[in-house]
Amino acid sequence: MTSLLFSLLGAFLPLHTAQEPQTTTNWLTTVIGILLILGLLGLLVWLYTSGKLQQWFQAGTQSGKWKFQDIQLGNEAKKIEKVKIAQIEELGQKAWQSRVSDPAYTQAWADIEAVETQVDRIKEHSRSLQENLNRVSTERENLTLDFDNQLSQLDLQRKDVETKLKQAQSALHQLESDIDSLANQKGGLQKEIKATRTDLINTEGSDEPDRQDIMNNLNSRLDGLVSQLLAVSNEEPELAGRIPSYQSEVLALNARVTELSDQARRLEGQKEQELEPLNLQIEALEKQLRTKSEEIKDLGQKMDPMIKSLGYQVDTARPVSEVLQEHYSRLDATYQKLANTTQERTEIDEKLQGLDKTASRYFYLLVLIGLIVLVVAILLITGVI
Repeated sequence: MTSLLFSLLGAFLPLHTAQEPQTTTNWLTTVIGILLILGLLGLLVWLYTSGKLQQWFQAGTQSGKWKFQDIQLGNEAKKIEKVKIAQIEELGQKAWQSRVSDPAYTQAWADIEAVETQVDRIKEHSRSLQENLNRVSTERENLTLDFDNQLSQLDLQRKDVETKLKQAQSALHQLESDIDSLANQKGGLQKEIKATRTDLINTEGSDEPDRQDIMNNLNSRLDGLVSQLLAVSNEEPELAGRIPSYQSEVLALNARVTELSDQARRLEGQKEQELEPLNLQIEALEKQLRTKSEEIKDLGQKMDPMIKSLGYQVDTARPVSEVLQEHYSRLDATYQKLANTTQERTEIDEKLQGLDKTASRYFYLLVLIGLIVLVVAILLITGVI
């Protein structure tokens, strides 16, 4: 072993020196690391020659193998247990749905029936509430439809009257415009007549050779203007006489629009007043229905685990039933799997009990020590520590 140490030192130290100068501390840690590795190798060689290494290795590996198998079987047993629980709960649900009762679980059956009776009573009450809700909702819809039809008719009447009002206002405006136009025309004619008369007077006192022709023309023009003024003067009172009837029509139509609008507002108020108690009834009924629905939900949540737990008692009693036979068969197969798994774990436990536990512990201790020595030695040789 000493010669081997010197050989390793002889091979390692020159190479290390060629690469990089080292201090005395670096050399010391390197040597310690190599000595640790050599010590570990020496221990392994001694254990091998004494036969203990093989004994420890066999005990350790066999123990690890069996423990791993035991863990696998334990996980498998957990899965099978979950399947068993699910199958038992399904058995309880199927027994309840098919009404397969038995004296062995009379009390549990009676408890579930009591809850179901509560649920049925609440459902019956809920149906009654729903019928009332439907009736009141229909009544509200019919009342709303009736008021809406009346409001629609009033709206059509109001729009028709508003159209007539606009037409009457337009006619009155046109009449007033025509009267103003006649007044303007009358004023213009009067000015022209005055101017023509002035021209006529001036022509009479003139010495123009064609004075007589000019006067004849002026007289002729004056006669025409007077005739036009007379016609306009006669037409103006006639148009002015129409104004009161047009104004009366506008006022009547305007009053009718106001009346129809007031009727619509009163009808809206009446509609709101008559719908209010129905809306309150509907709101109260909907609230009661929500409460009953919550009660049914709560009882269902209470009833569900009771039905599932019934499966354990059904499985124990095993009442004769064709509808449950398939569930019995599946459960029996699951019980067999669970029993086989348990038996295998028991056999493995017996093997572990008969194993040399001291040798197994020494094997794992040797592996741990070996890993620690190798890690420390590598760190010393590489100069990390």
